[in-house]
Amino acid sequence: MKSKLLLLLLLLLAAGSLHAANALTPIATRDKKVIRRWTLPGDPRGVAAGADGTIYIGLAESQSVIAVDPATGVIRRQIVLDSAEIAATKELVTLRTNPARSRLYIANGSDESALILSLPDLAVLREITMEGETLRDALPDPKGRYVYLLGRHVHVYDQDGRTRLRSLDVDDPMAIATSASGSILAVFATEDFGNAKATSVSLFDTTTFALLAREPLQTEKNVEAALFAAGDRSLIAFSRDSLFEKRMVSRPVRIAGQEGTRMRVELGDLVNSNRVCLPERSGAQIATLAGSDTLLVYGERRCSASGAFSGSAHGITPASLYGIDAYAMAYDPKTGSLAVTDRAGFLTIYSVPRPALAK
Repeated sequence: MKSKLLLLLLLLLAAGSLHAANALTPIATRDKKVIRRWTLPGDPRGVAAGADGTIYIGLAESQSVIAVDPATGVIRRQIVLDSAEIAATKELVTLRTNPARSRLYIANGSDESALILSLPDLAVLREITMEGETLRDALPDPKGRYVYLLGRHVHVYDQDGRTRLRSLDVDDPMAIATSASGSILAVFATEDFGNAKATSVSLFDTTTFALLAREPLQTEKNVEAALFAAGDRSLIAFSRDSLFEKRMVSRPVRIAGQEGTRMRVELGDLVNSNRVCLPERSGAQIATLAGSDTLLVYGERRCSASGAFSGSAHGITPASLYGIDAYAMAYDPKTGSLAVTDRAGFLTIYSVPRPALAK
């Protein structure tokens, strides 16, 4: 009996040692915004939150995805996607989940590929390659019909990534966003308006992929990140130093002499604008909605150029996670917190900031 108890104790100790060996190293901090922080070597990039609160992070240097317990820093699971010694080309620039958080979609940047992984086991379901195209985002359709890939064009694949259904007629797109309902896809690009070039947004009906509207954003700046908010009534876009909001109304209308209805989209003439200071090396996941579809949280480095919205009445409440050198962030509804990666080698769990640009 004693020998069995001793054996059980040794097994528990061994399990504990293995558990500790696979845990990230914690960092003490006095920053009141920080809940927990760990060192995270390997050039962390995109980040996503799973259904059970597990944090998934892409590590470009080690060509891998890790699953981290946000309470303990323990690495629950890891998958190596490529040999870092042979072909360290996957940049893992974005990690996004479907609404059920059962799949993980990864854009690999200059590797010219995207991946679909199952969660929580991190099994590779599909790799999509696009020769000659840097894939900067892989965005799942909220209705589960498609995967949108952002390259030299926006490519629409079926939900399993097996078949390319179409490519949209927009050259060199900057960013993409899909409405929460899944009915509209927004594509940002530079457009020639005759005597000048400006940044514009094209809105597509995702049932037929007909062009619903194409409007200028009253800027020539490059869009780094974009998303819909406020019940799909606000379209948000970030440049390196500005936050833009375009109000919109969409509704189905019946066309005389035709069966069924089609989508009609009206965009407000005025673009609300806000001065921001995105971190120097941030990616397309530098902003997220947190807790509601009107609370917009984004990362900012320290600067003196931030400001309040100007323009007409706006539909969102901006909240700056100020003074951080972030690459990507993901909101975890299970814990009500933000998981943030920093390419300098950190994973930080932050409290959601109050809707104010506190310096």
